[in-house]
Amino acid sequence: MTNEEPLPKKVRLSETDFRVMARDELILRWKQYEAYVHALEGKYTDLNANDVTGLRESEEKLKQQQQESARRENILVMRLATKEQEMQVYLLLKSSTSSKSSSRVSPN
Repeated sequence: MTNEEPLPKKVRLSETDFRVMARDELILRWKQYEAYVHALEGKYTDLNANDVTGLRESEEKLKQQQQESARRENILVMRLATKEQEMQVYLLLKSSTSSKSSSRVSPN
């Protein structure tokens, strides 16, 4: 069932209709009722299929975002480790230079 097809008209049968209607008319109305129910079931199935497809697409997007976030986190952790290493080297160089200069200053 496509979205352009209108739903068949809803059929209502009362107790009186069952008693008064001719058998052929009752059969025709029952078939119309079945067509209406079938159309509703088809519409429900289509809506469910669209929901499932949308959920799968959302799940895929979220997985990609999670992978990208994990990749960025790894890059930032590596950059932080590099900066920490640079700071340690800087502090070592600074302490070695200051100890050399202090040994030159105190020749007395």
